[in-house]
Order: sequence, then C-alpha cells, then structure tokens
Amino acid sequence: MVTTPLCEALGTQVPIWNAGMGGGLAGPELAAAVSNAGGLGVLGMGGLPTPAIRESIHRVRALTDRPFGVNLIMPLMDEEAVACCLDERVPVLVLFWGDPSPYVEDAHRAGTKLLVQCGSVEEARQTAASGADAVMIQGVEAGGHVRGTTALSVLLPATVEAVTPLPVIAAGGIATGRGLLAALDLGAQAVSLGTRFLCSEESRAAQEYKQRIVAAAAEDTRYTKMFDVGWPDATHRVLRNTAVREWEAAGSPPVGVRVGEGDVIGKMPVAGQVVDLPRYGVFMPMEGFEGDLDHAVLYSGQSCALVNDILPAAQIVHDLVEAADALIAARTR
Repeated sequence: MVTTPLCEALGTQVPIWNAGMGGGLAGPELAAAVSNAGGLGVLGMGGLPTPAIRESIHRVRALTDRPFGVNLIMPLMDEEAVACCLDERVPVLVLFWGDPSPYVEDAHRAGTKLLVQCGSVEEARQTAASGADAVMIQGVEAGGHVRGTTALSVLLPATVEAVTPLPVIAAGGIATGRGLLAALDLGAQAVSLGTRFLCSEESRAAQEYKQRIVAAAAEDTRYTKMFDVGWPDATHRVLRNTAVREWEAAGSPPVGVRVGEGDVIGKMPVAGQVVDLPRYGVFMPMEGFEGDLDHAVLYSGQSCALVNDILPAAQIVHDLVEAADALIAARTR
C-alpha cells in the first residue's frame, strides 16, 4: 500500500487528505469517512464561528478514533478559532491565507501539528522559517480560493527543494491514483483533494452542485475575483455558470457597477442559522440551499474533468490507493 514518512508521523495509513473546504462543506461526516479509510480527514471550518467549530470537532471524534485535521482561513476566522482548536488538541491544524507565526508555539505546546497552505515557493519558505511542521502547496488548477498562480507540476518540485526536509502536501488538480503517484514522484508526502471529495456522498455540497461538477470539463472553470462579498480581493476558481457568463458579457465590471449587486439569490442553513446568500457572495450551495444555483458561487478545480461520479468517501480513498498501487506494481514487472 502506498505510504510515506508523513503518514507514519501523523498516524495515517495512506497519504490522502480531503481538502478542508470551508463553510462546513467538509464536515464531520466527510472528515471521519476519510480518516476511517486510512487517510487524513480535514474539517473545513473557514468562515464559521467558534462554537460551530467546537461542535464539529466533537462530532468528528464521535465518528472516528483516527487522526484528523481542521482547516481555518485566517482572514475569515474570529480570534478564538485557533485557541478552540488547540484547546481541543486537534491532531493537525491547517491554516490558509496569512502569517502562521503567531500560532506556531501554542500549537506545539498543545501537541498539534501546524501547517499552512501556500501558493508560492517564497510563501512556503516563510512558512518553513516560522517553525511550521509542514507546507501544503497549492497549484493554480485548484478550486475554491486559490493562493497559487503556477501549475502544481512546476510549483511542487520547486517547493520540495526549497523547504527540505519539511514535508510537503500537494494540492490542486489531483483526483486520480495516477495524479496521486505523480505528486509523490515530484516529492510530495501527501495529497489534498478538494473537487474529488466535494463529489463524495458525505460532502455537504448541494446535490445539483455535485452533479454540475461531474458534468463539467476543465475548460468550464474560471479563475477570478468575482465572488467577493464576504471576502474581497481573493482569487478563486469556479464553474462558469449563468452568473459568470453574464458578468463576462458585461465586460467583467468591477465592484460597485455589477448587475444585481445587493440581490439575494438564495438562503441556506449555516452554523445553525438560516442566512440569506447575496449575489457575488462567498458561500457555496450546501445542504438545505434554496435558491438560484445559476447565480451562486460553484467552486471547482480543473480536476472536475477527472471526476465522473459521486461516491462514498471511503470508496474514493480505496480507488486512489488501488490505482496508485497498480501503477507502482507495473513499474517493477
């Protein structure tokens, strides 16, 4: 079975993580399923209040006794979010979009491994210098909010060389066993998959959203800053739905002169409350969404071209490992 030194260090069996897709899209059910299958399940708690984070940590612990992680987005978290995770002694804390240095010592004191998702070699170097335990490097192929501007095939080996001996986790564009093995060959010690696990049975994405990803090709995605209400000036990759096409047809107008600004395109339960979703807002359609999917944000990586079904998360992990192991076996014949 394919494994790495990072698997041994974290207590996982295989080097497969689900991306910590925010807003609770990667919830306890998904994280536990990935961890129970031998990978590292990661809760996507970006944008959620601390009580919801604590509740999710308790829930995932009720569903698995295996290691798991929590992902927080630094511009969107309240000041108690990290303290909550460390108080709960989560095994792995993944931070994104900011400076991790204020949290490193506290994390190590709590026995938590801390890593940062980065988008450049320079950011990875800074993360390594902060004392973080690992670096996750994100290629521009990735879905959701994207820090990277370079293809993973270039960025990953350059990052591995820059931060060795720190472990590197690869993110962006990976959805198959062949992609897993390619990332390991380029020096990664684990892979983090978003779009593939978004289309798992356990993810909290709305069912029609999942089906649109299954039907999409890489060319159907757009790298943009368009969906910025709630998180301005942050690049992201989305499916090109009606909202994107209308914005493009209007000449990609800036904030303040876009059609429909201020409109409500739907509502959805988030952290125990039903919230209105504004046009151009950052929250994607999840379970309980009621509204206009054609004007919602539909985050997706280019790996949608490789995602052709909606499967149980454990089956996804199993299939990735089986395919990678078969490729390794074929090399030795």
